[in-house]
Amino acid sequence: MDIFNSIENSEDFNFFLKNANAISHSILLISKDEKYSMLFAKLLSCLILDKKIDKNSLNYQKIMFESHPDVLYFPKKEKLLVADSQEIVAESFVKPVFANKKIFIIKNIDSSMESAQNKLLKTLEEPSSEVYIISTCTNQNLVLPTIKSRCQKIELAKLPDEQIKKIIEVSPNCNLVVSLCDGQLGKAVDLSKKNDLQEMVTLAVNVFTKMLKSNQVLEYSKKIQEFATEKELLLEIMQIVIEDLLKIKVNKLESLKLKNFQNELVDSSSNYTVRALCKIVEVINKFQKEMFYNSNYVLALENMLLNILEVKFLCK
Repeated sequence: MDIFNSIENSEDFNFFLKNANAISHSILLISKDEKYSMLFAKLLSCLILDKKIDKNSLNYQKIMFESHPDVLYFPKKEKLLVADSQEIVAESFVKPVFANKKIFIIKNIDSSMESAQNKLLKTLEEPSSEVYIISTCTNQNLVLPTIKSRCQKIELAKLPDEQIKKIIEVSPNCNLVVSLCDGQLGKAVDLSKKNDLQEMVTLAVNVFTKMLKSNQVLEYSKKIQEFATEKELLLEIMQIVIEDLLKIKVNKLESLKLKNFQNELVDSSSNYTVRALCKIVEVINKFQKEMFYNSNYVLALENMLLNILEVKFLCK
């Protein structure tokens, strides 16, 4: 199934389809899935310009290739700056050149400074009849209340597993990807492209099932370092392993995400108390903070692995 077909068939998009003639001029799309919300914004732009989804339309084709002169993308760099907001305000007074509307798509407005958001307030509150502003965010708590109050807020629903399967069914790790992506289409597409995903999951599981003594820490540290460019993902998978171990402790085997590793996890679950697993989450979170502040990665990694073993022993 095509990704855009999937979005078009979603309940969220159907809401706009049914109200194609009365779409708000200021919209805030809320989703942890950045890729999905941006694709949603592009398809919504097509609907605003054509009042329907017509894949043969020049508007549709230009928007899909991001070459439409009246659909402008911000920020220009990583975060929305005051200069970006000033450009949006200035451009909002310029007549569209190809279509009869002008659309601004702002990615991750929640990552911008307050000053950049404040510059948009009047434009969001009183946009001209030709101007639409579609903003996306992953954390609406970081969006100014004054911005949110001026926008129609749409919390995009996660996609059902079966729908994601149809999109990534050619991936050899299809089932594993679905179990890890948490209903996020963009994340599923990214994971489906990782040839070493199975290897990463196996390593994360082995940290909790086969790393039993401190003299194994260096061995596992070296294995984890081989995935240095994927360290955030590997830590996320480790968190999922902990979640599955906690589910086993309360006999919720049917909801395990890593079902292919069920036997290993069940066999090892008796080595961990619930308190130990909760403490290990804190250990991993601490390691993530140390990485963020550019600590010595190898040293911090080895400390994390030692702390996992220590917590496991002390919390028996």
